[in-house]
Amino acid sequence: MTAEIAILNREAVALAADSAMSLAGPQSSKTYDSAEKIFELSRFLPIGLMIYNNALFMNMPLGVLVRRYRERLTRNEPSDLFDAWDPFERFLIDTASDEADHNDHFQVMLNEELKTLQRMVFNLLSEALVRVGRKPNRKKFLQRKIAERAAEARADRHHDNFLQDISLEQFVQIYGELISSRAKEWLASFIKIDEDLLHGLHEMVFAVIRSNHRSNAYTGFVLAGFGSNDLLPKLASIEWDGIFFKRARKLKAAPPVEIDRRTLTAAVVPFAQKDMPERFMLGIDGKWEIDLEKAAAAAIGEVIDRAGSAFKKKAAGAAKTEAIAIYRQELQRLRSKSRDAIVSVVNHMSKKELGELAHSLVEITSRKRRYSNEKETVGGPIDLAILTLNEGFIWVKRKHYFDPAINPQYPPAASTLRQLRGLK
Repeated sequence: MTAEIAILNREAVALAADSAMSLAGPQSSKTYDSAEKIFELSRFLPIGLMIYNNALFMNMPLGVLVRRYRERLTRNEPSDLFDAWDPFERFLIDTASDEADHNDHFQVMLNEELKTLQRMVFNLLSEALVRVGRKPNRKKFLQRKIAERAAEARADRHHDNFLQDISLEQFVQIYGELISSRAKEWLASFIKIDEDLLHGLHEMVFAVIRSNHRSNAYTGFVLAGFGSNDLLPKLASIEWDGIFFKRARKLKAAPPVEIDRRTLTAAVVPFAQKDMPERFMLGIDGKWEIDLEKAAAAAIGEVIDRAGSAFKKKAAGAAKTEAIAIYRQELQRLRSKSRDAIVSVVNHMSKKELGELAHSLVEITSRKRRYSNEKETVGGPIDLAILTLNEGFIWVKRKHYFDPAINPQYPPAASTLRQLRGLK
């Protein structure tokens, strides 16, 4: 995992990211602190790209793909930052992957679902050993769990109606054999995989692919900076989780940010592990907010229940609902007040201060992981880039795997860069 921050005001964009990279295997995991997560997407325009979660795209390092794509861009494209994504997406789909790579990603998603089902069956059998005399019907149990997961996925239909025009039969024709072989590998030791179970698995997996479910293998992309016609910075983000039928399965990330002159003059946008930036910005992070609301709901319910006859049955339920609604409204007011106070300062920050704030928010997340009992999934050197219309894409801090002092050929001479940019 990672921690990344984008901070925008009317003058510049600051991008900061840690360097931690976790490799997870069947029995163990390993963390390195040398991952590249910030890239210059264009040689001619101040456009930066950040990636998070999975640094591989269809078995290829994204750093290699980004640099190859950068060589293809001409001087004035894109005119609008928001138009930068579509050609990059086409490049990734058409040039940077093939069907075998797509299937590898699908297998990761499929294995996650089958592993969950395997664990459920194992728990059922473990409970049966304790309850002597009860012999569970494994097939009915598994069919019920498969149907429940399919219903859950259908209820969480993909926000963009992904694969709406593809039928189950078309899906099975492409992926049915793979689902069958993997199902036997994960479940055959517990139960015979017959046609009924396979049909249910086909429906379940198809529903999951067409839902907003996010697998562990997704890749987050953040584009920020200026198109050739942009006077003020913009930011767009998306999460990719596989390619199916030559279409990218895109999930929602943060809403797009378009800095303007009056309404939205600054923004602080965290990605991946957001807890510490959210605490700094809002006074509370998402997890604490959920836990606090549960505690408040329990306390309100207990107080009303103790009142007993003071409330009629229907009135008691209505009072609980209203009290929770008031709590949420007040919490939202406090969050907004805290955010507005920070943003009002970010609005007037210099480029140097934007970079310092972005660096600090990543660093405080790294320190939290370092000095707690949590896994150190954030850490290592922090890369920092500033993007402006005048100076372009500027590295403020950047790690190297080599010593630039003994590599005089790096970076390229200024005359070479001017030639690349078409300048005299």
